[in-house]
Amino acid sequence: MVTAPLIGLLIATLWTMAQPARYTSTASALVSIGSGDNIGVALTADNLAKSKARQYAELGRSRSVAENALSRVNADISTSEALEDIEVSNTEQSAQLTIRATASSPELAQQLASAWVAALGEQVASLESGNLTSPAPGAPTSSSPIRVAPLSDATLPGTPSSPNAPLALALGFLAGLAIGLLYALVRKVLDNRVRSARALEERFGLTILGTIPEVSGSRRGGSQAQRTHTNRVMMNHDESSLTASEKRARFRTVESFKELRTNIQFLRPDHAPRAVTITSSHPAEGKSSVASNLALALAQSGTPVVLVDGDLRRPVLAKSFGLVEGVGVTDVVLGQASVDDVLQYLPDVPGFALLGAGRVPPNPSEIVASDRFNNLIRELSGEAFVVIDAPPLLPVTDAAIMARRFDGCILVVSAGRSTFDELEKVVSSVHKIQGEILGAVLNRVPTSGSEASSYQYYGDSYYSSTTGDQSPTRGRRKLFDRKDPRS
Repeated sequence: MVTAPLIGLLIATLWTMAQPARYTSTASALVSIGSGDNIGVALTADNLAKSKARQYAELGRSRSVAENALSRVNADISTSEALEDIEVSNTEQSAQLTIRATASSPELAQQLASAWVAALGEQVASLESGNLTSPAPGAPTSSSPIRVAPLSDATLPGTPSSPNAPLALALGFLAGLAIGLLYALVRKVLDNRVRSARALEERFGLTILGTIPEVSGSRRGGSQAQRTHTNRVMMNHDESSLTASEKRARFRTVESFKELRTNIQFLRPDHAPRAVTITSSHPAEGKSSVASNLALALAQSGTPVVLVDGDLRRPVLAKSFGLVEGVGVTDVVLGQASVDDVLQYLPDVPGFALLGAGRVPPNPSEIVASDRFNNLIRELSGEAFVVIDAPPLLPVTDAAIMARRFDGCILVVSAGRSTFDELEKVVSSVHKIQGEILGAVLNRVPTSGSEASSYQYYGDSYYSSTTGDQSPTRGRRKLFDRKDPRS
C-alpha cells in the first residue's frame, strides 16, 4: 500500500513531462452604450449593456469572429482549433467580457487574445448597424451607440498554464493512495491465507504451541544445505564466525524451539504425550525442520528422544543429519532388522537417536497402518519421547493414521502460505477418524514489521550474545542405556 502513492506520483511526473507546454493569455473588453446626462436613460443603458454582454459572450465563440481574428494573426491555426483554445465569458451582472486564449507559445496566446477582442468589437458593430454579414478586418466601424471596447491589454504569460504539475502530482498521489487502499481492502477480504495467530486460534480452536521465525531461503524451500543447517540449529556450534545479525537470527530460532519444547512438555499433565506426529497440509511447509529441531531441543533438556522418519515416501532426515540412509522403519517392520541395528546416534547430542525411514516401500500407507509399526512406536515411546516426521495430510492419509493411533499430531502451518481452506480440510480429516490435534506451530513467521506482532512474535525483544542452552548436562543417560553402535 505504501508503494501505490509513489507509483501514482511517478506516473503523474512522467505524464507531466510528456505533455506539451501550453500558455494562456487573458484580455478583457467592456460593452458600452452611449447615453446622455439623464440618470434614467443612463440606468437603462447600463442594464442593456449587461444584457448585451451575455449575448456577445456567445457571439465571441462563433466561427465568423474566429475567422476574423485568425486573419489578424500570423499563425497556421485552423478555425476549429482556435475555437477550442478560446474561452469568452461574461461575469454575472456585469457588462465586462473576458477572453482567454491558449496557444503553444506566450506570444501567440497574447496575439490571439488581442485579435479576438478586436474581431468581436467589429462583429458587434456590424450587427448593431443592421449588417448581417461578417465585416472585413479593419473595415470602418458603424455609428451604432453599442460597441465593445478593449478594457485591458492581453497579458503575456510567463509560465505555462498546462500541464499543471502541482495538480497532476497531487492527483497522482491521491489516485495511488486510493488504489492502494482498495487493494489492501480487497486483499484482506479475499486473502484466505493464515496471517495471524489469533485467526488460527479463533477459527479452528487450535492451541499455538510455538512460532518459528523465518530464516533465509525458508519461504521458497531453500537448498539442501540450508535445510540441513535449519535442522541442526539446536545443536551447539562455534558462533565466532557469525556476524551480529546471524547470531541474532540463530538466537531467535533457538529460543523459539525451546518455547515449543516447553509448551509440549506441559500438554496434558495427567496423560503426557509420549509419541507425537509432526505434519502439515502440504509439502515444503517445514515440518521436517520442526520435527528435527524439536527432537534436538528435547534431547538437550535431558529427555531421551527418538526422531522417527515416518515419511516413507520422501524421507529426508537421515540425509539432512549426515547419517546412513536406506535403513530404518521398513527394515524393522518387515522383520529384516532389530531396532538396535538401525537406530543411529549423534555423538555430540546425548540422548538423541534417529530412526530413519529405510528403503522406500511400494505400500507406505499399509506399513504405517500395520500392527508392527504400531508396536514399534509403542516400544520406543516406553523408553523415550518419540517425535515422528509424517507426510503432509492433504496428499496422503499416513499422518492422519498416526495421529489416531498415537498421542496426536502437531500441525505445522506456514505463515502467509497455508490457507484456511486447506487447514479446514486437514482438521476435518483428522477429526473424522477421531484423531487428536495437539496444537499448531506457526512456521516462517516474519520477525519484523506489523506482521510480526500479528503472528504474536516478539523474539527480538530480549537478546544476549550468549545464546547457548543452559540446561544441565550432568547425569544424562544414554538412550535406552544402550551403547552407540559406532562408539
